Amino acid sequence: LLIIWYAPGTVPHDLAALVNKKEMLKSKPSPRIIFVGGSSVLSLNSPLIEKELGYSVINMSLWGGLATKKHLAEIRPFVRPGDVIVITMEYGTLLDNKYYQYTLTNEEGKKYFFLMSPERHIPIYCGQGKYFDLIKIIHEMCQMKVKSFIRNMATFNFTHLFDVGFPNYHEEFNANGDRAHPYMIFRPLAGEKTSFNYPDSKNIVFLNEFCDYAAQKNARVLFYFSHFPEKQYDENIRFIDAYYDLMKRSFRGKLINKPADFKYPENYFGDTIYHLNATGEAIRTPQLIKMLKRAL
Repeated sequence: LLIIWYAPGTVPHDLAALVNKKEMLKSKPSPRIIFVGGSSVLSLNSPLIEKELGYSVINMSLWGGLATKKHLAEIRPFVRPGDVIVITMEYGTLLDNKYYQYTLTNEEGKKYFFLMSPERHIPIYCGQGKYFDLIKIIHEMCQMKVKSFIRNMATFNFTHLFDVGFPNYHEEFNANGDRAHPYMIFRPLAGEKTSFNYPDSKNIVFLNEFCDYAAQKNARVLFYFSHFPEKQYDENIRFIDAYYDLMKRSFRGKLINKPADFKYPENYFGDTIYHLNATGEAIRTPQLIKMLKRAL
């Protein structure tokens, strides 16, 4: 089991891309802008942001279900002086109570954060006496690694036999961690029947804890409110306004926009209320660049 665990190899699951993104985070030169968010940020045009702002851009975003709190905990050891960490949270991850709780408890996120940083998680499992859970996760990851190895052998894909992280990562993501392909377009949009609640101030305490940590490292934390379709925005405006008011009062980083700035028509979206298509991204990235220039 340990031989398989330490041997290079890919794990056939989307979230295994966390491994590749961690390597990018370790290797990109300073000064750096680090984006942390869900899949809504994956369509970002990071090369354009690099060109316009002169920073190395690292898109650590992957899936809102990972929980921003846990995602930030994973990047803390790699924060450098002068870094700018740009956080966004899809509305459902904070304003949908059921989904918020899911992000904190889902097993997929737990397993792949472990795969991303085993050196951080193994002592935690051992300290808590969770030896069986530790072996279980390692066993499952090894099983998936073996499956990926067998598939590569069967398809004569010897070139990528000893890649790590997500299979064919460099075909699916660019050098900054953005999606290499735009989201497909489907109607109706998935998630269009939203069910939001008023925000709970306890659920954003971790953001201020991260801001304090970043300040100790001489890094800055910016936050922007994500894009959202006009129809769903108007239906949930009282919850979104409450969210904005809460962040204005309590967030110790810097807010760089108002929620309405990214209120977009449906034809800007791909398959869900959080995913922009190519048309929408051609609008979002330039807008975001202007906001970042003002903030920096």
